[in-house]
Amino acid sequence: MALEIWGVIRKLKEEVESLFMEIIEGRRAAALQAMAGHIDDEDGQQKNDYYGQDLLGLMLAEMEAAKLEAAAPLCGQRRRRQQLGRMYTSRQLMDECKTFFFTGHETTWLLLTWTFMLLASNPTWQHRARQEALLFLHQHGDMPDFDMLSRLKVLGMILLESLRLYTPATLLAREAFSSIKVGDLEIPKGLSVWVPVLAIHHDKTIWGEDADEFKPERFSEGVAKACKNQMAFMPFSFGPRNCVGQNFAMMEAKIVLCMLLSQFTFHLSPSYRHAPICILTLQPKHGVPIILRHFRP
Repeated sequence: MALEIWGVIRKLKEEVESLFMEIIEGRRAAALQAMAGHIDDEDGQQKNDYYGQDLLGLMLAEMEAAKLEAAAPLCGQRRRRQQLGRMYTSRQLMDECKTFFFTGHETTWLLLTWTFMLLASNPTWQHRARQEALLFLHQHGDMPDFDMLSRLKVLGMILLESLRLYTPATLLAREAFSSIKVGDLEIPKGLSVWVPVLAIHHDKTIWGEDADEFKPERFSEGVAKACKNQMAFMPFSFGPRNCVGQNFAMMEAKIVLCMLLSQFTFHLSPSYRHAPICILTLQPKHGVPIILRHFRP
């Protein structure tokens, strides 16, 4: 059975990588074709603009610029090494695309899934969130910016508590690139370190006896005062290598919640069975069936 599962995973991995490689090579070919015979126009358009302004386009443009600079006749040895260091291989580009796709999609929908379950199970907090969303939409309309969304305190508290209780990434894996001493621990180069995020998020010595309860008010003064050590909260990892998309994910979740809370009330279906299961990420084994009813002020 295990071999069959790994066989399916391996096949899926190959299909996904093939799809991303087609996208990368297609974008590169289209950009080169568009650039053929063109020079910078009067408006100052650069050749690199042909790659597009999304993340893939920016990485392809950087890769092309590094190649050109490294190949320049007057490029010094040190400068050449720097440019070579900036270059991506197609494989690295594909790995970056996979990272952005899976972390940007799966973690956000899981955050929203568990948050809807929690709101459906806690009508008081659902009411508070709806009142904040209605006031927000009344004041700012349908086109809020990042600064406006950051002021949604109640929704922010609810999302942080949802991430604590049902963090999508239950484990963080890191490898020591050099030998290091942390306290009394000697960590040799090459050692893999696994951080049990979900277990830390439910540790009662850190979060208190109510660690397993849904209590968004614990984040009323931010993450720093939510528990005994703010480093114990790491749904997006921690430190300089934390998730680059965490602000976007929170903004996206707030927008979705605002729009749905203003239109519907949420109720758990009688068929709901609470069964979180870890399959790379923490997912509801039987889904989260929600009954929606139009909200009438």
